[in-house]
Amino acid sequence: MLDQNKENQLNNWLEQSVLNNRIPFGEISISKENKNIYKYKIYTQDEKYKNNKLYRIHSLTKPITSLVSLIVLEKNNISVKEPISTFIPKFKKAKVLINEKLININTPITFEHLLTHTSGLTYGFNKSNQSILRGNTETDSIYREKEILKNIQRSSYTSSDFVNDITSLPLAYQPGTRWNYSLSTDLLGVLLELICKQPLSEIYNSELFTPLDMNNTYFPSINLKNLIPTFKLSLPSGFKLINGTDQIIREHKFLSGGGGIISTPQDYIKFCNHILDPKVSLINNNTLSKMKNNQLKHEMEYLTDKLNFYDFTFAGPGTGFSYGFSTIENPNTVPQKTPKYILSWAGSSNTIVWIDQINKMVFTFFTQLIPFGYHNYKKELHEILYSDIN
Repeated sequence: MLDQNKENQLNNWLEQSVLNNRIPFGEISISKENKNIYKYKIYTQDEKYKNNKLYRIHSLTKPITSLVSLIVLEKNNISVKEPISTFIPKFKKAKVLINEKLININTPITFEHLLTHTSGLTYGFNKSNQSILRGNTETDSIYREKEILKNIQRSSYTSSDFVNDITSLPLAYQPGTRWNYSLSTDLLGVLLELICKQPLSEIYNSELFTPLDMNNTYFPSINLKNLIPTFKLSLPSGFKLINGTDQIIREHKFLSGGGGIISTPQDYIKFCNHILDPKVSLINNNTLSKMKNNQLKHEMEYLTDKLNFYDFTFAGPGTGFSYGFSTIENPNTVPQKTPKYILSWAGSSNTIVWIDQINKMVFTFFTQLIPFGYHNYKKELHEILYSDIN
């Protein structure tokens, strides 16, 4: 059981967060040693949605894609060190854009580079000093001009279109030289389809969702029911429901391995518990350990050149990155109370997850609110759960 004092604090945090218009609604679930020890949900918005349970998890799709990638690579005897140009030859001609000059890559992009976001790819997020990812590289500007993020959201867009687009653009950095949040995981999804010769949805179902009984996790279709809508911040009145987000309006041909999955906190806890302590054999334990331990050569320090960095509590000083999760490497440096070796990530609608490897605990906080990081929810929740850490 969760300590009664901490349970009361979590209850109060959720209640006050909704009451004070910090979130439109919220759901917290915690498991310890694979047993559910806490669950609390508050839904005060449109009554017709209060019993809906499916969330758009956006970038929480990425750790799932990472694990499926490792399963598929292992089954097909493909090393994570294998160049991706083996399957997409156009990447042999990849260039890096530095000071307005295109330079040959020093080393081929590998599966491992994609798994650790060290591929040199980027996202093309809007350039802003207030954004989570600044998008200040020369390559980010080209991504924005080509409207890559808009393209992958078009219903007619295909995996082939994605390959054509991404191979026509320069890299922001030399592969393997630095961590940079990017479309690397979407590219992993396309590679899985090429290797398995199946749609990504079928691969995920057979390799992961069915074995782990994740029955409410999938790429959605237009027939989807039970979807919780997404809200946007609309101060001072609170939150406004984004029309149409309670359904899937169009079928998408491109299945985003970086952000396309629907799930529930209960299913995601099953996934996280498999990472923490697998009960079903899906992959070699040595391979699985790569998802549980830092794979970078150095911490993700804030960058002195003020280019792309990830803010808040998921990356930065004191953190590393595994094959899919940020990792706490130096608890004394990060901005919140925390044990070492916490694995965490989040989705853009404020679905936040962490795996506490020391205390054998999985924590999920789910809501559906944009923008991401309106408040630093993860830091606040860490402060409650780990208040006894000196």
